[in-house]
Amino acid sequence: MTIAGNLRTMGLGDIVQWLASTQKTGTLIIDGPEFTKKIYFRQGDVVAVASDNPHEFLGHYLLGWGYCTSTDIEAMLKIQDSKTAMLGELAVKNGFVSTEELRTVVTAKTEETLYDLILWDSGDFRFIEGQLPDRAFQEIPLPATSFLFEGHRQRDERLQMIDLVPNTAVVPILIALPEDLEETDLALVTQMDGRGTIEELALSNRRTIFDVLKLVHRCVQSGLMQVHSSEGTATLSDQIAAPWMATERSVMARLERGRFLDALKLINEAQETFAPDPAAHAWASSMFSRIEQALNDEAIEGSDILDLGIELDDLVNLDCDPAEGFVLSRITGVYSIDEVLNLLPGSNLNNRVIIHNLIRRGLIKPRDATSIKRFQKSLS
Repeated sequence: MTIAGNLRTMGLGDIVQWLASTQKTGTLIIDGPEFTKKIYFRQGDVVAVASDNPHEFLGHYLLGWGYCTSTDIEAMLKIQDSKTAMLGELAVKNGFVSTEELRTVVTAKTEETLYDLILWDSGDFRFIEGQLPDRAFQEIPLPATSFLFEGHRQRDERLQMIDLVPNTAVVPILIALPEDLEETDLALVTQMDGRGTIEELALSNRRTIFDVLKLVHRCVQSGLMQVHSSEGTATLSDQIAAPWMATERSVMARLERGRFLDALKLINEAQETFAPDPAAHAWASSMFSRIEQALNDEAIEGSDILDLGIELDDLVNLDCDPAEGFVLSRITGVYSIDEVLNLLPGSNLNNRVIIHNLIRRGLIKPRDATSIKRFQKSLS
C-alpha cells in the first residue's frame, strides 16, 4: 500500500501519529525543496532515518565528532561499495568507535535529522507499507510522541529566535564574554571567533544544534555576540570574475544527489539573470551537457514502459508544477519512456529531467524490474 500527499495538506505530526497508532511497518519518503529524507517504521516506531543531505550522513558525524579522519571515511566508503557493508559496522570493526559510541552517534544523527524535518512546511510525501532497506541497518527505536513533542518545541522556539539568529548556518563572533556560564558553555563561546557556523560548532563539540543556537541567541540578545553570513569571502574572486560560479557549485551538489530537476532550474535561472553576458550562455550549455551525461549514466532504458507509482486519487494531493502534471497525464501503462518523450512538447532535456524526477519521487516507475533495481541502487 502506498499513501501520498503534501505536507501543506497533512503535517508530518499527523502522518507520523497515524503510522504509529496503526503500528505500520514501512518507509515514509519526504521530498523537500532541497533534500529527500526517509523515515523507517517498524510496528509504528521510528527505527532509522536516511537523508541525502551530506550534513546528515553518518560519516559527517564520525568525522565531526573526531572519531575518524576524512581519509578513514574515504577508505571505509570504498570497502562499503565493494562489500555492501554498513559504514557504522566498518567503523566498529576498524576500532574507530565502540558499539556503544556508535549507538550514541547514530541516535544523535537520527534525532537531528528528524528535528530538521519537523521544520519543513512543504514537501511531497509517500508511505510504502512493508518496504524497509534490503541490507541490515542499526535500529534506534524512537516512539513517535517522544521526538514529535521535542521537535515541535524546538520549532516554536526557533521561530522566536529567527529575527536575531536567522538560521544555523550563520557564523557567531564573540564581542564580550558572558557572565555566569557553565564550564561547557564557556568553552564553547570562546570558540565563536568567526571561523565556524553554529552547525559546525555543534558538531565539533558534540552538542545538539538547538543547544548551540539557544546559546548564540542568548548572547546576541545581550549584545555580547554578533552573527554573520557564512557565504562569500572564500569565493568572492570567483563571483567577481564569473558570478554564476556560485550557482555551479549548487548545481553540482544537486547532481551528486540525483536532484536533476533542481539543478536544471538553477541553471535556467542563472542563464536568465546573466543573459547579457555571452560567457554565461556558454557556461549554461556546458552545465546542460553535464546533466545530459548524468541522465545517460542512469540505468533507465528508453524502452521501459512507464506506470503510475501511486493511486490516481493521490495525485491531486501532490505539489506538482504544470509541466510535471502534463507528464503524469501521459502515463497510462502503455507508452515507453521514449514514446512518452515523443508526445511531450518543449525541450527533450527538460522532459527527460522531469521524467527522471518523477521516477526518483516514486510517482512513476519503469515496468522493467531489472531497470528499477539498478536505478534504486544508484540512489542508495
